[in-house]
Formats: sequence, C-alpha cells, structure tokens
Amino acid sequence: MQAIYARQSVEKIDSISIEMQIQQCKRICRENDAVTVWKDSGFSGTTTARPAFQQMMEQIRSGKIQEVYVYKLDRISRSLCDFAAMMRLFRKKGVTLYSVQERFDTQTETGGILLHLLMMFAEMEQKTIAARVKDNYYARAKRQMPLGGIAPYGYRYNETGHDLVTEEAERENVVAIYLAYGVKGWNVEQIVQSINRQGKNTRTGHHWSNAGVLRILRNPVYVRGNYSVVQFLQKKGAVLEHPTEWYCHNNGYVVYGDPHQRQGLKFSHWEGEHVTAGRHLGIIDASLWLAVQERLDWRGGACNRGTGSCSWIQGLVTCGLCGTRCYARNNGKGAMYTYFVCRGKRLGICTGIGAVQTHRVESCVAGVLRKRCMELLAFETGGEDAETISQKDAIALGDLEQRIHTLLGALSSANVSKDVIQAELERLVKEKKEKETTLRVKQMRQERDVSLFDWDSWWKKAPLSVRRQTAGMLLEEVRLYPSEIQIQMR
Repeated sequence: MQAIYARQSVEKIDSISIEMQIQQCKRICRENDAVTVWKDSGFSGTTTARPAFQQMMEQIRSGKIQEVYVYKLDRISRSLCDFAAMMRLFRKKGVTLYSVQERFDTQTETGGILLHLLMMFAEMEQKTIAARVKDNYYARAKRQMPLGGIAPYGYRYNETGHDLVTEEAERENVVAIYLAYGVKGWNVEQIVQSINRQGKNTRTGHHWSNAGVLRILRNPVYVRGNYSVVQFLQKKGAVLEHPTEWYCHNNGYVVYGDPHQRQGLKFSHWEGEHVTAGRHLGIIDASLWLAVQERLDWRGGACNRGTGSCSWIQGLVTCGLCGTRCYARNNGKGAMYTYFVCRGKRLGICTGIGAVQTHRVESCVAGVLRKRCMELLAFETGGEDAETISQKDAIALGDLEQRIHTLLGALSSANVSKDVIQAELERLVKEKKEKETTLRVKQMRQERDVSLFDWDSWWKKAPLSVRRQTAGMLLEEVRLYPSEIQIQMR
C-alpha cells in the first residue's frame, strides 16, 4: 500500500496548503495502487507527537505500507534525530520514502546521502527560525508590547495586534474571582465550584480548574500598577526592565523569561523573572491584587505540592463518570489508608464515585501488569528481534572470515609487504574470536527460561518510583466506576 503524508503547521498565504501537497504527491504515485492519505494540520515538524503521523507509523510497523510520499522532507520531520529513528524503521520494514520537491527516493545510495544532508539543513533552518522568534519575543517585551500568542483571559488584541484591550464579559469574571478570594475569603476550590455551577466556562469552553483560577490570581497582567506593586516584585527578586515610573500608571505588567531557567511555576517564583511595564490598562486595583498575593503566599496556594507518594498509579486514574483525573489522598487523622477521589467532584461537575481505597485498585492493576510483563519477556527472549540480532552477528562473522581468506591469498604476492598483512591478519583473527564469544553469549541469553524470573519477588521489593515507571510504560489509563474498574493498556 502507498501512503501520502502532508503537514502544515500554520496556514499562510505564501505557503503550500495540505491539499496542494497531496495533489503534488499523487502526480508521482504509481497508478492502480491503493493510496492512503495522512495529514496533520497545526502541528510542528520538530515533534513526532502528531496524530496522523503516529497512525501512519503504526501502519508501517504492522507492514501494511511499502511506500511513503511527501511533498518535501521537512513536511515529515524537522528533527535529524527523529528522522534518523524513522528511517531505521523504514529500512527494517522495507519502506521507500519519495520526495516530490527534492526529486529522489531512499532506495538509491545517492538518495540516502542527499537525504541526510537535506535533513541537516532542515534542522538548521528550524533552529534559525526558533532564534528569530525568540529575538522578536524579547524585542516586543522591551517595547512594552504583548508577547504574542493567545491574549490573557479578560483581554483581546486590538485591530493592530500591538496592544491589549479589555473583553468585558471576561473582565467581569476576573473581577469576581479576585473579589471572592480577596474580599469574601473563599478558597480556590469554592471559587471553581461556584463558576462551574453557574455555567461560566473558560474561553475554550472547558470547565474551570484550580490551576486556571490560581493563574489568574497570580498574573500581574491584571493589576493597576503603582509603586507598591513595584516594591513587592523587587522584594521577590523580579527583574524590572523599565524605569520605575513606567510601572506606576495603572497599567498591567507582562512577565517573560526562559522557561528552562525558571525555578518553579510561572507567577509563583519571581526570582529571575523579567517584568515589563505593559501599555494596557489593568483590571484589578493594586491594593486588592497585593492582598491576594499575600494570602496566596501565606497559604502556599500557588504551589503544586503533590508528590505522587500515595500511589504508584497516581496520574493514570480517571473517573469513569466525568473523565477527570482522580487524585490520591489519605484519610486524614492517623492516615490508616489512602483512597482515590474524583477531581470533578471538587470542581462541581460530577457527583463523584465515592472513596475507592488505593490498595484495592493497585491490586487489580498489578495483576494485569504481571501478565503483560511476562508476555513481553517471553516475546523478547524468542521473538523476531532476537533472531534478527543473531543474523546480523552471523553476517558480520562471515565478513571477517572472507577478509581473512583474502589476506591469506595476498601473502603470496611479492608486491605487498608481508609484515603489514601479518599484522592485519592478527587483528582480524582477534576480532573474529571476540565476535564468536559475543554470539555465544547472546544465544545463551535467548535460550534462558522466562519462568526463572520471579515477578512477585521483584515487584514486592521494587520501590515506588520503579513501580510508577513500569505502570507509565505499560498503562494507558485506569477508569474507576462505582461498581467496576476498567484497565486500558498501551
């Protein structure tokens, strides 16, 4: 089967559309063969986390696709490492990659060499684009302009796209959140429940979460800035990019910085964060904003303090009624046991599944993991991969023997230095012995009995981190219902 893959991250007037890419690929496809089209819209080529791409790769792994056509190589990948891994799979499965723009296929030696060279240039181009975007990002901050992307909740971009203006309906919700927390004394969970029960969803139509409300409460984009706010940020270690006077005209602030150097959550840890004086008018009075920050600091409400130490499947468990993640907690005083709680109940969008003890769920999941792991071990010790490894070793051993025979024949030639040949022979004989030893060890490993592995003993001694890692590799999701548990494997 033939496959066409097309991708476009952002629709631009001067860029080739997905439909045009598909048409160009069909021009060079062989006729009378089945052609399947895979297309990703709005996804970058720097990552392989693209739905259609992953579906196509699954078809390739199962041997259903023999040829892949792309308009240009950077449509399928912009990362040299990802591309190299993809081509290893293509070669293993006998899949040929054709490119319309570069006019070659990977079956030829020249095509393979050009392929790697072009991918190197594609990766370099992507890094150049990323550097330009980063430079523009900081340049906009210096000029007190929004940094791009989606406007903060409560604002929208004006006609020029250079300034923020308030969005009235969202502005009212922001004010209500601040008043509830800073004046009424509600906690974040009460605010979330109240908003969701009123049917006031986020801009994307989703239910509000604790993290979403906390982000609004911490963000200085909403403050009507004055000197007191400047002092607060300076004490916290923030870097103010402009003269102090610029921050004192009831304008909101914009925060930016390198996410890789950030010490904690954005808006929670100010050390090293860059704060620029925005040109937009703030929504929340400075005294109320500062009062909210003081209460948040006192309660530690902006920090994610969960360690996942209550259960090794924490993060994989969801409520079967509403689909939200469940979190694990202990039963309070004495901490006799831990249990899973539906987060949707806290958000006011679900009746909840009741308190399900974690050890009961873990016991069910552990049994399924044991069965799956033993199946994988049996496959690993006698499957196709093991046979392929042995064949590669045998071929390498045969190549060494052929070279040894060739050198032995060259010893009779008077035109070649016998000392040089003798030294090379000794090296090849030594390498052959090492290959033979390696081959024998691998064969011994393949012949081992899987039943010798004591899963129960290993699992009992495994620390929480190892159990969590094992579950993450094998489990997709664990859904809890009032009367049953559904376990979905990867």
